[in-house]
Amino acid sequence: MSTITDISGIAGFQPGSRQPSRAASTPTLAEVEAVYRRPLLDLIEQAHAIHREFHPEGEVQLCQLLSIKTGGCPEDCAYCPQSAHYQTGVKAEALLDAATVLDEARRARQEGATRFCMGAAWRQAKAGADFERVLEIVRGVAGLGLEVCCTLGMLNPEQARRLAEAGLTAYNHNLDTSPEFYDRIISTRQYEDRLATLAHVRDAGLQVCCGGILGLGESESDRIRLLQVLASLPAPPESVPINALVPVAGTPLERQPPVEPLEMVRMIAAARILMPRSKVRLSAGRLELTDEAQTLCFYAGANSIFMGEKLLTTPNPVPDRDLDLLRRLGLRPEPPHRHGEPPRSAAAPAPGTGSAITAAEAEMEAELARLEAQSRRRRLAPAAGEDFCSNDYLGLADHAGIRQRMLAALGPGARLGSGGSRLVRGNAAEFERLEARMAAFCGAEAALLFPSGYAANIGLLSAIARPGDVFFSDALNHASLIDGMRLSGAERRVFPHLDLHALESLLRRPVPAGGRRWIVVESLYSMEGDRAPLAALAKLARQHGAALIVDEAHATGILGGNGEGGVAEAGIAEAVLARVHPCGKAVGAAGAFVCGSRTLCEWLVNRARPFIYTTAPPPWLAVQLDAALDVIQNEPWRRQRVKALAAELRAALHQSGCRLADDHSPGRDPESPIVAVLFGPDQAAVAAERQLAAAGFDCRAIRPPTVPEGSARLRLSVHATHTPAMLARLADELRRCLPLPPSHHPPS
Repeated sequence: MSTITDISGIAGFQPGSRQPSRAASTPTLAEVEAVYRRPLLDLIEQAHAIHREFHPEGEVQLCQLLSIKTGGCPEDCAYCPQSAHYQTGVKAEALLDAATVLDEARRARQEGATRFCMGAAWRQAKAGADFERVLEIVRGVAGLGLEVCCTLGMLNPEQARRLAEAGLTAYNHNLDTSPEFYDRIISTRQYEDRLATLAHVRDAGLQVCCGGILGLGESESDRIRLLQVLASLPAPPESVPINALVPVAGTPLERQPPVEPLEMVRMIAAARILMPRSKVRLSAGRLELTDEAQTLCFYAGANSIFMGEKLLTTPNPVPDRDLDLLRRLGLRPEPPHRHGEPPRSAAAPAPGTGSAITAAEAEMEAELARLEAQSRRRRLAPAAGEDFCSNDYLGLADHAGIRQRMLAALGPGARLGSGGSRLVRGNAAEFERLEARMAAFCGAEAALLFPSGYAANIGLLSAIARPGDVFFSDALNHASLIDGMRLSGAERRVFPHLDLHALESLLRRPVPAGGRRWIVVESLYSMEGDRAPLAALAKLARQHGAALIVDEAHATGILGGNGEGGVAEAGIAEAVLARVHPCGKAVGAAGAFVCGSRTLCEWLVNRARPFIYTTAPPPWLAVQLDAALDVIQNEPWRRQRVKALAAELRAALHQSGCRLADDHSPGRDPESPIVAVLFGPDQAAVAAERQLAAAGFDCRAIRPPTVPEGSARLRLSVHATHTPAMLARLADELRRCLPLPPSHHPPS
């Protein structure tokens, strides 16, 4: 009986060792189950998208499988008519001669096959003359320009090495089912024996072909476990055959009911998501599938089939029927590969068997697949639908007046690029005038322009602090603030979001001798939409000898009498060491200002690495920012409208039954332009994003690690360009996205 109970033992299994070493990207059973149990149409759609990303669209690999040694196998696999334990009418035959096999390989090549697979009914690959003949056959088939695959039973390391030297492309050794169900199907071989052979195959530099069989009497949990084992191998299999049992009279499984076609589709789709670069082969049992069922299998990610009237000893569709189906579906056979060239979709070999680049990319793909399984893989998507996700709160990114100012500035002779960092040749009078204006605008002594908000936060925090200092950081601070603190070498003490009692408790604790205290917060939080109590924070900072630093990313242009931000609105400018005013949000442009004293700005010019070593922004950005500040000051109706619409949207969402992230926050602001609708599970937020996109709204799902675990959400942003009718329609659509309450029962 198999003793494997933990995936770490499978992923890290090495022959001769029982010490597990968990693979870096091993998916958990819960993650695989979350993929497998998705609604089928959603599962198929996602699998199809992944398939198109990793494989040539419309190509199907054609393989042919030949039994080169039939019958008389000492194994007792309950499904196999070649087992000597059962009376199935299959007679034991000798190993075919090389000429016969090569004739079959040539015929397969003429019918369009690019891979020729050969199976021998052995428990262990034979030694002596039989194995030498197999090597001769492999060399001959490889010489025909075909990929060569064998399944000869168990291999030892020397046999795997010699097969690789002979030109073998891949070795098939299926796991069949889960470790837990395995001993119900086979008693003459252990699961660990199969894993050991796979390890020898990988070590020899051969591609692994490994899959399983549906319909053995296994449960869905066994299928999920099999997928987890396959996806957790040290490198994903190059190809994953998905078989449906073909019951054969005389075997213990002769009375097994047929596999439901949609079960095959689900297994193929899950395999495609979990092993995106592998070939997924629609294998045994295709005669029981209608053309429509096979079509779904291809759409879900199958891109390889076996041709020929027989798979070893069981029937299979004739080649003409397969080619006709592919033609009707608009699919085409995969073209032959140049001799010696690896298949384009081949999974990378394990570390040590291929190039460092290939191994690194294989690890990246495995991690991307794990993120996919968690609904956390991020992809670039073009803007489409009504914008409820960007930070262009005031609508300045498309302001006609600002555009005209920029066009006028870009006349003949205008410089398009700065040509270097501000300290070399990238400085411009436009930047200095703009910095003086920004300082006056927000009530600071000086301002310094950085290329981005991220660069400003990293540059500021890493330049002012040193080892021995202590940062006191709100738990929901932006990643750029966190990275800046880390780069400084100072200690970071995190307090719960907006919890001033916890902050005061931390401030009372001693810091290293000579260490300084820095309190770092945002004025308006980007993922919750709530506000920091800046006046109370300034008071705590004074009491405990700390310097207060405020990121005004989402407050610039929104808070304050003229859009100067939360610090100006709270009247605490003198109590704040530095304010960061990014310009990529409500200002509608790019870049960021650090505002504070002249001494601070001079220090940053000399110590802030993102400022010193970054090419300066193009001079025309200064024109855009100057024009945007004019609009912010001269068109106050924009921020007033944003606040009124935000309050209206919040009321409509609450009426629709939505749960907002800041509902119970002490910093809740009903007029905040950031309205975060909580869904909890990642999959629910992603499904809502898709549903809203279909209704014409661009609302993006925000998932961990950007937000805490279990708090995936749609982060909505309100713009001055929205209308009440748009908000009402959005609230109505969101209501349709919410899960039904537990007590809800649909009418019968």
